[in-house]
Amino acid sequence: MWIYLTGNDGLAPIILYEYQPGRQGEYAKNFLEGFSGLLECDGYTGYNRVENVILVCCLAHCRRYFFEAIPANRRRRIKLLDINSPEEIPAETADPQKAKKQQQPSAEIGLCYCNQLFRIERTLKDMDAQDRKARRLKLEVPVWDDFWDWLGTLKPLGGSKLEKAINYAKNHQELLGNYLLDGRCEISNNRAERRAKSYGTGRKNFLFHNSVNGARSSAIIYSLVETAKANHLNVFQYLYTLLLYMPDYKNKPAGVEAMMPWSEFIKERCSGVMNTETETPENRGQIPV
Repeated sequence: MWIYLTGNDGLAPIILYEYQPGRQGEYAKNFLEGFSGLLECDGYTGYNRVENVILVCCLAHCRRYFFEAIPANRRRRIKLLDINSPEEIPAETADPQKAKKQQQPSAEIGLCYCNQLFRIERTLKDMDAQDRKARRLKLEVPVWDDFWDWLGTLKPLGGSKLEKAINYAKNHQELLGNYLLDGRCEISNNRAERRAKSYGTGRKNFLFHNSVNGARSSAIIYSLVETAKANHLNVFQYLYTLLLYMPDYKNKPAGVEAMMPWSEFIKERCSGVMNTETETPENRGQIPV
């Protein structure tokens, strides 16, 4: 299941799921044909197939490699939080200089660098794109410079998890910093990861997901539901309204546009509570097109 989200550009959010029989980069290339700009993703090499884009590597994926390199007994007390977590990343886990003085394991120091960047990002998330970019360049570039200098001093054991974390970071050095090019870009693609989690949770209860058609149908439903949620709609009312009007308007472009989650017609109808007993095909009214 491939998941595509629009970015942090101030426009209405769109979340799309697409079933494909594999994970080759060709599927992303075909889906994103005609798009140009910044593409946030993990370090999977298949995304190199997408044309006319600047890849932005997710910091959360880089951080996880350092997290997994921490000894298990120390790892249990650490939470992987990000800028939108209800709980803020504790300051003591985001201070690499203090971690160095305390001679903490190198994996924990690497984690501290990542957490320091996430803590800064949390203070910038409500800024407009131009101000966010300016503050990033001032506050975060020095952190990155220090991180790369420190990383160059490490000599990990061959084949260790720490070596894997270091190699991942070094191999994606340029891509990890590409979010600094545009204030609309995010430092991680955790928003997409959360949508994958919601799909994985629902899949446990699916009765029709043992066929290609079932997978494609679930992708359509999840696209509608997750986009409705992202636009702060009552999901049940939105689906009810679509079923109420779509049969008569599915071949009318203006009618389809009026049923998009961000239209004034939908926001008015699907942001509160609807009496579905009185909203019937006989008295539904017309879409204002």
